[in-house]
Amino acid sequence: MAQCSFCHSIEIVFGTSVIHIGFLDWASFNKYISGVRYDCNRPDSGDIRNIMLQLGGNSPLQMFLTANELQDFCDLIDQADSEIRAKHLIGLFSGE
Repeated sequence: MAQCSFCHSIEIVFGTSVIHIGFLDWASFNKYISGVRYDCNRPDSGDIRNIMLQLGGNSPLQMFLTANELQDFCDLIDQADSEIRAKHLIGLFSGE
């Protein structure tokens, strides 16, 4: 995860995909990914790409993942969210 120090936009790299998310869209993106994780929590085979993430709003950007890849992606998003929250708290205490 990388975050722009000027506009605070976030870039997530997963496999061969780079996802650029505006800072103001982060909360809704995180909620969407959490919902997909919850909805796709089933005992399917972990090696079939049968989970589609709609990542571009109204644009046709899609990402197809296996259940195992979805779990890894969600873990990455959780880690990024923790880093963003930590940076925010540090900024509050340092007066930034």
